[in-house]
Amino acid sequence: MDSIYPPGPASVPANLSQPSASYRRQAMLAMAGLGAFILLYFSIAACFAWSSYRLINLALVDAKHAWICWLVGLCAGFLALFMIKALFFFKKGSDVPGLEIDAQQEPRLFEFLHRLADQAGAPRPHRVFLADNVNAAVFYDLSLLNLLFPSKKNLIIGLGLVNVLTLSEFKAVLAHEFGHFGQKSMAVGRWVYVAQQIAAHIVAKRDALDKFLRMLSRTDIRVAWIGMALTLVVWSIRSLLETAFNLVLMAQRALSREMEFQADLVAVSLTGSDALVHALQKLQAADDAWDRALGFGYGELHEGRRVRDLFAVQSRVLEHMRQVLNDPGYGDVPQLPEQAREAHRVFQSEFAQPPKMWATHPQNHEREDNAKRLYVPAELDPRSAWCVFADAQVVREAMTRRLLQQEEDKEPVAQEEALQALDRQFALETLNSRYRGAYLGRSVVRHAANVEALYALDLDDALGQLEQLYPESLHGQLEQLRALEREKALLEALRAGIYKAPGGVIRHRDRTLQPRELPAAIEAMRQECEAAQREIIDHDRRCRSAHRAAASQLQAGWDAYLESTLAVLHYADHCGASVRDAQGLLANVVAVVTADGKVSNRELKRVIKAGAELHRVLGGVYRQAGDVALNPELLGDLGIQSWAEALGHFQLPAPDKQNIGEWMNVIDGWTNALANALGQLRQAVLIRLLQGEARVAEMLRSGEPAEAAPEASRVPPPFETLLPGSERQLQTRLGLWDRFQTADGFFPALVRLVVAVSIVGVALMLGATLELFFF
Repeated sequence: MDSIYPPGPASVPANLSQPSASYRRQAMLAMAGLGAFILLYFSIAACFAWSSYRLINLALVDAKHAWICWLVGLCAGFLALFMIKALFFFKKGSDVPGLEIDAQQEPRLFEFLHRLADQAGAPRPHRVFLADNVNAAVFYDLSLLNLLFPSKKNLIIGLGLVNVLTLSEFKAVLAHEFGHFGQKSMAVGRWVYVAQQIAAHIVAKRDALDKFLRMLSRTDIRVAWIGMALTLVVWSIRSLLETAFNLVLMAQRALSREMEFQADLVAVSLTGSDALVHALQKLQAADDAWDRALGFGYGELHEGRRVRDLFAVQSRVLEHMRQVLNDPGYGDVPQLPEQAREAHRVFQSEFAQPPKMWATHPQNHEREDNAKRLYVPAELDPRSAWCVFADAQVVREAMTRRLLQQEEDKEPVAQEEALQALDRQFALETLNSRYRGAYLGRSVVRHAANVEALYALDLDDALGQLEQLYPESLHGQLEQLRALEREKALLEALRAGIYKAPGGVIRHRDRTLQPRELPAAIEAMRQECEAAQREIIDHDRRCRSAHRAAASQLQAGWDAYLESTLAVLHYADHCGASVRDAQGLLANVVAVVTADGKVSNRELKRVIKAGAELHRVLGGVYRQAGDVALNPELLGDLGIQSWAEALGHFQLPAPDKQNIGEWMNVIDGWTNALANALGQLRQAVLIRLLQGEARVAEMLRSGEPAEAAPEASRVPPPFETLLPGSERQLQTRLGLWDRFQTADGFFPALVRLVVAVSIVGVALMLGATLELFFF
């Protein structure tokens, strides 16, 4: 075991991983909040149950006032049952946590885990699962009994994470998890989680009791008022408990952040300050590469080929992404400096961050600062984390088989064949590094209302212009634009209250901003973004114009081919954007009108109106499909006979009051199918455009007679465009009534709490003092 167990630090500061004063304070607050919530919950339930018992007993001994006692007693009993039923639940930690393994199957891994757990002073994991993700986590089963008895902790190890980590980084990640295993305050988290299931059952679950109230409220008014009154009290109980539990969650999440810091320090004490930070640095790239590997695996399976090892695909994806992004360090960690390693930082703080109120994990730069506050040097073992498995290849292939299951299991293709298929996907013209990333994650046609606007003035020296395209500086310009757009988005998030400035002080570009200065700063950033955008758009225009001028010199139909191909790209991009924008509007309206759990007639009309707009956009694309004539090359790329045949007939009726329920169930299917088809057309035609431009430049440079151009395509002359900034307006804030219903904001939450407390108080007082009025 010593040969694969990385050595720990030579010396560790005393009490490094001991809980801090902040940790202990947050634990006390979380316990106090949880205790207050439990006391409130059981007090209300007990009051209703006692009132029901007492009033029904009174009804049995006093015939004169029996009817009122029966009425109020049964209502109180109903409310007690409503609260007590939420106590009976059982929640599995995970339905299918992964592939369970034991010490007989993986003796080296379990010896590694047990040794690490013992060093961390933590209990050994009860069960160990291998998962198909980029993560490592603790989980356990929960029920009401876990308020009193602890649940055994299980460990999940994501193999997508193992695949990118070194042995030291893997040890650091597991040491962090064992830091959680050993935390006594994990019990607080367990108790809060149990309470959360109870609160969620009360607040969100609608069952037979709610159905009974709805039926009762729709009967004769002489009886319906009882159902209405009970519905009001039930709403008040839900509102009161939701608000109370949100306060508990705030305290528990503050404790959770402290627990993360403390678990990080456990990892630091066992692996040093750098290993955990390096693992955090690799997570995002590993996650993206794993998603791409899964997409590739499922795509191959659809074509009748099963990949043998998805983890090899993930590694190859990372290699390709380094080339595509022109970033050799993508998904890796920077070299550690020889001196002053305690001052070296991998993560940087931003001037705007998500509010900590609801965050369960600190941000990465905070975790790095915590890990290096007392810097602990340690030797880093660069070997792959796979070496802790007895036969890593068997494990990799077993997990791949588990992921790519089919009724008829196919024999996997050779791994080299699968990797070659992946290489072909990354050999797309748009990913060619000579374009400096100009066609990655951005549209080159959305800014133009018509195709002619995509060209600059006529160029005389076509060959000279071609040699000046795609300079090395273009990559820097694109990166600068992305940085400016992110900076602007952060300022807008600050103004909207979505993000908060660290310490409450907005520090932007070496100056401190007051909140009233944010609009001016955002406007200045908008102008900077537009200026940077114009430079890149001007380069796009020079690309199109230089190649069109070169094609005109060649003749042989190349100018018409390039123009028509660009027109198809313009069509596909704008139509796809309009479809997604209309879909976004409908989703926004649905989210707003359903925020309070009910939809009024007025809100239903809003949904129908937004649905009609999406239906209009879809119908327009389908109606014009017959006017789109793609050349044989594009049809072959897409594997279709014609664009109209590929889309099919638009048989979806417009939404109305009668069909809106069924219509909402199918609209996303129609929308996504059309948007995906337009996206595939956009990708195919962009590749053909770049290939055509490259061929034109090659023929012009060679001076040889030009070969005949492919056949030109055709698109409908008038179609709906969507320029940046002209998107359909979305509602970003709820109305007053919905804000009250959902407690959105401090004052709406306060008003709802006062109303809910008043109604629950009246209901409790009625049950407690009824006999004073009649007996």
